[in-house]
Amino acid sequence: MSNIETYYLIDFENISDNDLYCSNKLSSHDHIHIFSTENAPKISIKTLSSFHLAIQHSHIVPAKKQSLDMHLVSYLGYLIGKNSSNKYKYIIISKDTDYDNIISFLHELSSAVITRQAQIDLTVKKTSSSNSKAVKTIKNNASALSKKKAQLNTDVQRAVSTAGYAQPVISKVASIVVNHYGEDKFSSNVHNELREVYTDYLDIYQIIKPIINKYSSLNGRKTTTSPQYNSEIQKLLSKAKFNNDIISHVASLSCRHHNEKNAKQTIYQSIIARYGQTQGRNIYNHIKNSI
Repeated sequence: MSNIETYYLIDFENISDNDLYCSNKLSSHDHIHIFSTENAPKISIKTLSSFHLAIQHSHIVPAKKQSLDMHLVSYLGYLIGKNSSNKYKYIIISKDTDYDNIISFLHELSSAVITRQAQIDLTVKKTSSSNSKAVKTIKNNASALSKKKAQLNTDVQRAVSTAGYAQPVISKVASIVVNHYGEDKFSSNVHNELREVYTDYLDIYQIIKPIINKYSSLNGRKTTTSPQYNSEIQKLLSKAKFNNDIISHVASLSCRHHNEKNAKQTIYQSIIARYGQTQGRNIYNHIKNSI
């Protein structure tokens, strides 16, 4: 059995008893910290008994907006600072994905092993060597993903900050991007959420789009050309007062070549060939940052 001390920090507002039943797989090296409010339903005796030898702690916090989240995260930081040894790991049990941003941030500051799970899943015996390898692989993958998200968060914040935006916008945009990272429609989903939040979403999207493309490539996915991209090109050209024929043709041309290796060069040459050097360069300059 592993001698690594494991802390389970349970957000009881975002899970149920069924997510905590452990089939007596926990040991004396496991520490259960349950965070709840006075308004939360009481955890059942059956669930508590399933913790078996685990050390149990209960934290009742004020029933205010995000109060439980802040208490849990603060206590996590306290544990990381208190336990300097690497023989500790921390698992947040919650369905709330907002914790993932905090985990990414803490990975930037420390080497602590921190993950989030929607439930305590200990159906695999710890003594199985083959299963231990599987668990190790999962942990390594989770750690690698967390590091990518942490770096993505840093890159987006730096780009938006350099563009002159205030800290609330910087943090919100980074959160939106990180939350959608890994999704099949990563780029489109970020675009759509930015559109719901900001009136100048296109300007913000242009700032972070190169970063999105970079991380899409790192994730093994090629960013697909979406209707939003066509709309984006059309809006840029419309804002620059080009006529409808130019807007329609250039948007279609850009979408057709957008995912090619030499996209910028191909699109530039095609525009120059149709509209001439002077007008073509003027058109291209309005859309080049979107390619």
